[in-house]
Amino acid sequence: MSEKKINVLFVSSWYPSRVHTTLGNFVQKHAEAAALYSEVCALYVCFDEKHTSRKPQMVFEELRNVKTLYIYCKKTSNPFLRFYRYFNAYQQGLKWIVEHVFKPDLINANIVFPVGLLFYFLKSFKSYPFVINEHWAGYLSVYPARVGFLKKYLLRKIIKRAAAVMPDSTDLGNAMQQLGMKGHYETITNVVDTKLFSPPQDKKLTDKKHLLHISTLDPHQKNFIGLINALAMLKEHRNDFVLDVVSDGDFECYRETIAQLGLEAVVHFHGKLDTAGVAAITAKADILLLFSRYENFPCVIPEAISCGVPVLSTNVGGIAEHLDATLGCLVESGDEKAFTVALSEMLDHPEKYDATFMHQYAETHFSYQAVGKQYLSIYQQTLRK
Repeated sequence: MSEKKINVLFVSSWYPSRVHTTLGNFVQKHAEAAALYSEVCALYVCFDEKHTSRKPQMVFEELRNVKTLYIYCKKTSNPFLRFYRYFNAYQQGLKWIVEHVFKPDLINANIVFPVGLLFYFLKSFKSYPFVINEHWAGYLSVYPARVGFLKKYLLRKIIKRAAAVMPDSTDLGNAMQQLGMKGHYETITNVVDTKLFSPPQDKKLTDKKHLLHISTLDPHQKNFIGLINALAMLKEHRNDFVLDVVSDGDFECYRETIAQLGLEAVVHFHGKLDTAGVAAITAKADILLLFSRYENFPCVIPEAISCGVPVLSTNVGGIAEHLDATLGCLVESGDEKAFTVALSEMLDHPEKYDATFMHQYAETHFSYQAVGKQYLSIYQQTLRK
């Protein structure tokens, strides 16, 4: 007889919904990974300007292998009313799930603030053991905004009570502990569908190498200006490349600079793509480029590795925890010249990277199965305490 699966309730500060279809999509993937070995139900509360009733709207769906309860609340600018609606909705959601889905054995929270406050303020949530994933870069010393005193106090209290804290990189975990957030830390990296993100059977040779950049294009974090400056320097010496850009961010603000640098024929903007579209364009790429000022461990890196595509990135956050010479190259943040030199070297020597090896690395470290087993082990440890 097979052992009874653990009932896990996922709650998250970020999660894809009708309000924002890509927000926290990596959390949804984590829930799907955990659901390979546990029973998982996700509960997500958000404010929807299209929802005008004071009564929250509950929408229950089963997406792939995760049961999901969305609760949409009426937006308000009143912080006290917002606080009340948010936490009241979570209490209603937990009650509904206990009555209609299962009684949780434990709760897996994602992104400590604000959802972690459930375990601080609500009696109905305090009765469950809980673990927490963290993806927010705000703990990093290079993040532009500082964590305020009250928020830091609450974060420390919440994290101290968690059975496990699971940042997506060891670097992020270290940053949290340097801020006095003590707890039991275990890194769980972002997950990749290694069946969807896989090397093509026969990669077509083209006249120009396809470089790829996927990000929000946030000016400070992603430093896209620095990236195109580096490409402009590279174009002075060679003209055998194009850059494909995928983003749901603001590309228009970069068009003038791209034109001034003479890169209009080099940089191709594809807008926002769904997961299948991202997988397709990644598989066709020759090199993934990131020139960020700070990161944790962005999903696009393991996705590229799974496709057998080497990565050229700045050495920030937890990227160096995986990216070695067999998977790509690292340069110091902001060093456009070094980035240009490294990129030229990678373009000249594609034989240095073995797509089969890279895909196997992704399966071992980032696949649904690998991450799902990590979750199961942590859940089992939590329930044995």
